[in-house]
Amino acid sequence: MKLLTFFLLVVISVYSYSQDDYDKARTHFGENQLDSARYYINKELGRKPGAPEYFLSGMIHESQGMDLRALADYEAVVKYDPQNLEAYFQKGLIYYNSGSSENAIRDFTYVIINQSSSATKAIYFANDPYGKKGTFLTTLQSMLGRIYQYRGLAYQKSGETAKAFQDFNKSFEYDSLADFFINRSGLYTEMNQSNQAINDLKSAIELEPDNYLAWYNLALLDPKVRLPEYLLNDDEFSPMLNLMGANAYESGEYALSASYHSRAIENNPKDELAYLNRGKALLKNKDYTQARADFLKALQINANKIEAFYLIGNSFFYENNFEDAIGFYERYLSVDPGYKNVWYNAAMAYLSVDKLSRACECLENSEKLGMDLAAEQLEKHCGNQ
Repeated sequence: MKLLTFFLLVVISVYSYSQDDYDKARTHFGENQLDSARYYINKELGRKPGAPEYFLSGMIHESQGMDLRALADYEAVVKYDPQNLEAYFQKGLIYYNSGSSENAIRDFTYVIINQSSSATKAIYFANDPYGKKGTFLTTLQSMLGRIYQYRGLAYQKSGETAKAFQDFNKSFEYDSLADFFINRSGLYTEMNQSNQAINDLKSAIELEPDNYLAWYNLALLDPKVRLPEYLLNDDEFSPMLNLMGANAYESGEYALSASYHSRAIENNPKDELAYLNRGKALLKNKDYTQARADFLKALQINANKIEAFYLIGNSFFYENNFEDAIGFYERYLSVDPGYKNVWYNAAMAYLSVDKLSRACECLENSEKLGMDLAAEQLEKHCGNQ
């Protein structure tokens, strides 16, 4: 009797100790204390591993950036528990993120087919591949819309457009999220259906007015889009300011273009692209001195921005300072002799200072590169050369 009592006490003690390690691992994982979580889950796996232990181990490995080890953990989960849909879902995400679309589609399809008969409604940890939510708590059933989205993305990667489109549409039966609209807009763009893509992006912005990706993709598709004023001071939107500036420039709104690039420079004083593009806008507004200062600043930041040389040349040319313009045109051409416009501009500058021989050489080079105007000027000025 005493021996039996002792045995039961030992079993209860080991069981409690083992459960305590699992609970500690889960607690530390929830608090993002990954080293401690790994320590306790390894102790648990060393005793009597099962599906819950391997699943938590997989989540920890994923959070540590060890996706292949996580994949091995999830494979172990389905061996212990073939009906564990959460493990198939996590496997699918890893396969998708690693570019193995066929395997991702297989696992997502397994979840979709079997979810209706699944009794599991447990709360579990999940990683958001969109990168916005990080690790979060959810249920499998609440993830169905996203699962259709993920499978749609995998189909899209595999070139199966019709299946991708079907899955994206199906996902909206479960939820309407900004990310869903953004993903479908990408497929519409691939299908050359820009209007539908733009409509989806506008729907995403209605749901999330500060969604950077939605605004960025919309700006790419519709150059007339302008950022609301309140977003211009948002640091997250700083990388988009140059794009908005380029769009405004293409639309002929040069003052607005310069304003966008000025905001970009305020956020990053070392942004040579912003200086170059603001300088171009200033040239259009005939602010040649400030434009030239911007081009020189871009060169100071990055000496390889040789485009600045001919732009500086243009600023002098527009001021009728042809000698200085020639100096910068020649400096550019010594590095890149393949730009027909610069040869032509140099020729016009040489003609303006009565250096006909070099002007004709420049026109010949411009014509060889395909400049039609150069041929006309050659005939006009260089017929007897």
